[in-house]
Amino acid sequence: MAKKVKYIYSKYECWWEDATSHSEWKDIQEAKLDKPTICYTEGYLLTKNKDYHTFVMSFALSDVGEQMIVPTKNIKKLKRVGTKTFYVSDFEYETYQNES
Repeated sequence: MAKKVKYIYSKYECWWEDATSHSEWKDIQEAKLDKPTICYTEGYLLTKNKDYHTFVMSFALSDVGEQMIVPTKNIKKLKRVGTKTFYVSDFEYETYQNES
């Protein structure tokens, strides 16, 4: 009997630009050298459009966790690192009862 597929999602590495802020006092010349921050997210691409990409890191049947929504215009580099097929049986509690 074939396993029933629940989801198929591709996993990505995403480098994106974010704002940087500092609350401490510093010399004005030093402050002029500050730059935005490059951030890194790794996750499954749930959805994308012209405005944003939504990545998730955790699945629980019909729920997701550890969600990161990155504005598309902030993405500097996006690299697909694989695809994962999640089966219905992967989320059945009893499946793991006899594992060591």
